[in-house]
Amino acid sequence: MRAIRKTLRSIVAVAAMLSSSTAIAAEVGVTDDTILIGSHGPITGGATFLGLGGKAGAELAYKEINEAGGIHGRKLKMIFEDDGFSPSRALAAVKKLVEQDKVFMINGISGSNPTVGTIEYLRQAKVPAYITIASAPAVTNPFNRYLFRGATTETVRFGELNAEFFNDFLQVKRVAILSGVEENLKTEGDETVKILNKWYGVKPLMRAEFKVGDKDFTPQLLQVKQSNPELLFAIGQVPEVSILIRQARELGLRQPIMVAPSSVDNTLITNLGPNAEGLLGLWGAGAFLDSGNPDMVKFREAWAKMNPNAPKGRPNLFDVWGYTEVYVIAEALKKAGRDLTREKFIDALEQVKDYRVSEIATPRTFTNWHHIGNLTQQIMIVVAGHWVPLKWSPLRESEVLANYKK
Repeated sequence: MRAIRKTLRSIVAVAAMLSSSTAIAAEVGVTDDTILIGSHGPITGGATFLGLGGKAGAELAYKEINEAGGIHGRKLKMIFEDDGFSPSRALAAVKKLVEQDKVFMINGISGSNPTVGTIEYLRQAKVPAYITIASAPAVTNPFNRYLFRGATTETVRFGELNAEFFNDFLQVKRVAILSGVEENLKTEGDETVKILNKWYGVKPLMRAEFKVGDKDFTPQLLQVKQSNPELLFAIGQVPEVSILIRQARELGLRQPIMVAPSSVDNTLITNLGPNAEGLLGLWGAGAFLDSGNPDMVKFREAWAKMNPNAPKGRPNLFDVWGYTEVYVIAEALKKAGRDLTREKFIDALEQVKDYRVSEIATPRTFTNWHHIGNLTQQIMIVVAGHWVPLKWSPLRESEVLANYKK
């Protein structure tokens, strides 16, 4: 009897050890019924339109996915931290999410400046990070196994598209550029200048900068007026660009104006009224926000149901991106299987090819040698108070991916 009891105690001890080993082996942020995903973005400060949009879009996607049964029986849970559009606050937020909340991965839905503040930490921590919005080169260059860029594209690609459109379609050589000082805005300006010179031997007549929160652009616009350009390229966010364009028209500047993707928004039209007619810009999603496309109509209705008291101008591009990129993440989680690990998730993301949840998105593709999900942009023009697609497609081959093959 004593021998039997001793044997039973040994079996129980071994079972306990195996159970403990299994628990230790479980991936961080993953339980039997939940996958924990950390996010950060600005819901206070001067860029709330970005953070609130990305957050609301993501929340809608999580709700739909969870109501459909989740991923392999697990629900997706988001923990969101406000970064106030500050690099230091973004870093603190990511550290909290990784070290304290123990999330499985990061889905970054902030701008370039805050995101850049987190990159080195994420690289060293080897936590998968899917960056939805930030276009800063540091996200994907140099290549890192744990960092992916989803909805937006490389700033180099913005430069290529802008330069080709200016020269080959608009056939303008005399360009003036006003750009924000933030990382993504300044870099888009830098890359546009670089590609204009490299491909076409064209240099801007003038270039000046402005800051978030600026209200008076008279000094910069007087420089523009003196240079007498054929085109003004305004690279900024909706609040500043709205004022800039209104003041440009008040000063008698009647030249065509191109805006950055961050300003291709119905709020810009609302703010400018008739002064918005003829504005040009790059759009980074599929169907536009107020189009009659069935997929966009479905999205708008679902979004409005979840956000009944939303302010005018919503949903915006960032709502769309927040929504579509959660579905890309979910697609990779499905491919990774029930026995989920961070490494399997990364392997699965690198197998995503031409995926999009619906026609409100452009296709996403990743490989094991580049993590740039989207190189597609659509030129839009304001006609009769609406952004509509312009029939133009780039013909030059992008140099972006070629640089990763070197």
